[in-house]
Amino acid sequence: MTTPWFEDQNEPYQDEAFDTFVPQALYRCISAEAKWDPHADLSDSFATLNDFETQVSALCQQHADIHERFDALVDMFFTTWLFSVSSLKVPEYTLNSFSYMLSMRSGSETTLAILLCHLLNHADFDANVTINNSEINVHVAISDEEGYLLEPSSGQQSWYIIPENASEENGDEQEPLELIFDEEVYKLYLAQQKWAFITSNKFGHALSCVEMLMELIGDDPYERRDRGYLLNQLDCPKMARDDLQFFIDECPDDPAIEIIQHQLEELEDNHKTHH
Repeated sequence: MTTPWFEDQNEPYQDEAFDTFVPQALYRCISAEAKWDPHADLSDSFATLNDFETQVSALCQQHADIHERFDALVDMFFTTWLFSVSSLKVPEYTLNSFSYMLSMRSGSETTLAILLCHLLNHADFDANVTINNSEINVHVAISDEEGYLLEPSSGQQSWYIIPENASEENGDEQEPLELIFDEEVYKLYLAQQKWAFITSNKFGHALSCVEMLMELIGDDPYERRDRGYLLNQLDCPKMARDDLQFFIDECPDDPAIEIIQHQLEELEDNHKTHH
């Protein structure tokens, strides 16, 4: 087996309705599990999520004040339901599984952020997953100038206010957050799950993630590169050669190009040996 060059780094829940609307990111992430695990029973996951949504709706009726409602929902998530990042030695791809996370109340920072963001939106907050200094957080905008930043692993929150006279010239303008919206959240989830599968040598599962990503973003050369690597591990050398050559042609200046060219040469040598 050759060394991978990777950096560490859609299925609708109602098929018949998919032509008329795109389900929210969380529904798509849950449904994606059936792609790499055809035996997965997702009915319990959707039932648990529906129960959480019902409890959040009831909580909203009890708290009209937006700040009280926010505190109550966060307290319910971390104190009543006891969601947390796992301290056990659980594979990353398991922690990325929403069926596992919803049943065990333990997950990765990404899955916790996606679920928490979904429930905050259900409570009529303007919430988005955000990436700040490579850290996953949840951003809740209360107004154009005010809001919360929430750590999905601990529930720790910070309140921010952008001053009215803040300006870039004075050096006091805050660095804008990278907000991740529905479609991008789904892509982020698939990309992270792909890497988690690769690190555990679950190449067939990772290939399912690549194929779903390519359905979303098309003939992306980096996904073709990843697919080529996975196909090689799954003993599909001809298709692997095509994908790796595509990447070399499209991204000749990529820093990893020599590694990929060596990988392609190995495939060519093996092909000649067998013929």
